[in-house]
Amino acid sequence: MSTGLSDRLKQTRFVSPAQESMLNVMVTSSWFLTEMSSVMAQFGITPAQYNVLRILRGSHPTALTCSEIKSRLIDRTPDVTRLLGRLEKQDLTTRQRAKYDRRVVEVRIQKKGLNLLDEMDSIVEEATARLTENLSGEEHSHLSTLLDRLRQPH
Repeated sequence: MSTGLSDRLKQTRFVSPAQESMLNVMVTSSWFLTEMSSVMAQFGITPAQYNVLRILRGSHPTALTCSEIKSRLIDRTPDVTRLLGRLEKQDLTTRQRAKYDRRVVEVRIQKKGLNLLDEMDSIVEEATARLTENLSGEEHSHLSTLLDRLRQPH
């Protein structure tokens, strides 16, 4: 079974190599997200929730504001409040008003959230390795460099 972009999109010609590569990035991103979603669903969370928990683990024990979390998210969802509410409902995080400014909400990861990430770490790493095994370490580094270049200011 071929997994090439042309076969996937049932399209043999593209307007330009740039169009083909951008479509390839989007198709690959969607595929990877779908695969990782199924891995994370086993733990009752979404990739967006996993991303928030990873961000909060990185700052632990220091709290982060909602705007700090939003600025670090991979997928810049506009509804961070709802995302944080779902995590709080599962007792994975806590939110509270900042003492220095009652308008600011600070978020911390709970012990249950840290334990969940500890439980998930090896399984997420195994899934990542399985999904990316067709590239060498050097190819991964080269791909990352190219993708970083794409996001550079014009």
